[in-house]
Amino acid sequence: MKILPKTEREALDIVYSVLNQGDSRYNDPQSEIILSKFLLNGAISLEERHFPEINSPEKSELESIKGVQRADKYLAKILLEKEGFKDSEIFFERAFLGSRPDVLAESESKIIAVECCSCRIDKIVNYLPEVEAVWILTLGESPWGNIHYLKEKMHWYIFRKGVNWNRVLDFQKKKIEELKKVPSLL
Repeated sequence: MKILPKTEREALDIVYSVLNQGDSRYNDPQSEIILSKFLLNGAISLEERHFPEINSPEKSELESIKGVQRADKYLAKILLEKEGFKDSEIFFERAFLGSRPDVLAESESKIIAVECCSCRIDKIVNYLPEVEAVWILTLGESPWGNIHYLKEKMHWYIFRKGVNWNRVLDFQKKKIEELKKVPSLL
């Protein structure tokens, strides 16, 4: 289901709820504004997908996953496999563009970055030039049961380049070049 904010306030609320999820470590008003404007201008699209039926993981499957959020990463791995990625193309906590997405899937034809729970808001705009999509799996009860012992269900959001991606990005680049020409006051 496509998510289409109509106002700047609505876009800001969506960005905050999908990416920040109440975790104050990721408060970044400047990045929230940038991403919300990208959503409003059609440079970035956002959709929510429903989870397919997925079996509960075995303990050994979770133990083989690197880092924290093992159940969330397991879910991301299964979803990526359903998208056609092989096990050998799915990586946990792998360095990518100066960051470390929780899960990164790389095939010859596409790359998908996955963040589990809250994350830095600037990752969306930073990753999208290089990936097909950025997935966010929110904190909440998983499709097979409660991972986090929360009352709210987990959600699966997908950020992609929108129809105006190139136009808005070109505009941003021109503005940055203009700012570089301004003499420094220092």
